[in-house]
Amino acid sequence: MLSQFALSFFSKSPLNSSKPHEPLKFQLPLSNLYVKNSMKAPVTSSSSNFGFKELLETFTVEVQKAENKPLNVPLVAPFTIATSRLDKVENVAIRIELKNGCVGWGEAPILPFVTAEDQPTAMAKAKEACDMLKNCSFLTLEAVLGEIGDLLPGHQFASVRAGIEMALIDAVAKSIGLPLWRLFGGASNTIITDITIPIVSPAEAAALASKYHKQGFKTLKLKVGKNLKADIEVLQAIRAVHPDCSFILDANEGYKPEEAIEVLEKLHGRE
Repeated sequence: MLSQFALSFFSKSPLNSSKPHEPLKFQLPLSNLYVKNSMKAPVTSSSSNFGFKELLETFTVEVQKAENKPLNVPLVAPFTIATSRLDKVENVAIRIELKNGCVGWGEAPILPFVTAEDQPTAMAKAKEACDMLKNCSFLTLEAVLGEIGDLLPGHQFASVRAGIEMALIDAVAKSIGLPLWRLFGGASNTIITDITIPIVSPAEAAALASKYHKQGFKTLKLKVGKNLKADIEVLQAIRAVHPDCSFILDANEGYKPEEAIEVLEKLHGRE
């Protein structure tokens, strides 16, 4: 979800606009679909069975406005992994407004040592995609997503493609009054997740683990792989304050095979 910081970039087009919505246009009649052009449209039992596949084939996309802007946000604390250190995020925020007034938001995550794009490239390609969408009327959602895929192919533009698709599908889902988790067939609107601890000192790791333990996290993802001895000390420090937690160790290709085995043996108390 985009932060309020990101939303302020697009203050000329507020989400809570009072502009009346125009009727939706569908390629095929949807007699069983509850449609209300409102971001707060309730979900009825008839619409809850409507899935993404049906939406791909029946929803006609008409984009009123599409825009992208840089999303530069400093981190509260540095995020260090085996191969790099991150002090801020430099992503791309994307906003798409349909002619019915519904607005969707997307974000292209940019991490040059992981993603193929840097921020200038992502900004340029996102603008191309936004311009294309504004001139791409009366096509089904499936056809429009195909056009996006052709413009932003493969791994080369995967982050930008994800951000554009995210914003478009968000706007379309709001058009029919279905939350995304239900549209994609989810059985629940909650999930169980882990939380990540970056490469820090044993004392800092223990403090974070204790904090996350109190917040209810049972699985911790540990960034490791920079210093074998320090990694083992961090794991032992965390075990002392959160003895029942499960670990996910992410070395980001920082370990040799024998080092990975050594860490696991130490973790399980075998020398």
